[in-house]
Amino acid sequence: MGTVISIVSGKGGVGKTTLCANLAFALALEGHSVIALDGDMGLKNLDILLGLESKASFDLLDILEERCPIGQAVVVHDALPNLHMISGSEDYTASVDKRAMRRLCRWLADHYEYVLIDAPAGVGEGFRNAVFSAQRCIVVSTPDLTSVRDAGRTASIIAGMCSVPCELVINKVRKQMMKKGYMRNVDQVMDSVSLPLLGLVPHDDEVVISSNRGIILPQTKSNTATAFKNIARRLQGEDVQLAGFWRK
Repeated sequence: MGTVISIVSGKGGVGKTTLCANLAFALALEGHSVIALDGDMGLKNLDILLGLESKASFDLLDILEERCPIGQAVVVHDALPNLHMISGSEDYTASVDKRAMRRLCRWLADHYEYVLIDAPAGVGEGFRNAVFSAQRCIVVSTPDLTSVRDAGRTASIIAGMCSVPCELVINKVRKQMMKKGYMRNVDQVMDSVSLPLLGLVPHDDEVVISSNRGIILPQTKSNTATAFKNIARRLQGEDVQLAGFWRK
């Protein structure tokens, strides 16, 4: 049976969808079967980052409301046939039955090694549905004070909802700014959020370029690609050092 992982954040703009897409790429490149679900009703974007924009005929809501079988809503990535996606709905007024969502995720976990849910930012219904369906949660934060505060609150809410393992990814890390005290350092972020660290991802303009083009981040000599690979490996239980950009 596979693992259902919800990727969440208290604050928008921290790179949650970017992490979901690149983690899906990293796991698929290692040969794992992966399906990514866009759980952000009305504000879907995961399809763009995966290079699958406008390829879905049906979406997550169609499945949950039984307007189509699951297979009809699944989109296969062109370059990585073991990477699949279910698009989010454009209906921002939709209310999702959390038990139907969890049943779907459990069914998918019987057919894929990894089920990644890109939850909407904040702690509303979409976030709660994603956490309710998860077997593991990743909270994404940047080192900015507002993001760190929201990440800490998000982690507390998850702890009050369920007992699933929950870990922290710090995104858009600028090492020199941390050293100069312009951003919270890693220890300060971890202390504030009170979660174990799953990984650090550096600030990298190449991520923006790759995301906008819907292509896989170049793997050669890329600290950021290595950071995503390391996160994927830690999810599999490997003991992996932090990415080289941080150790230098």
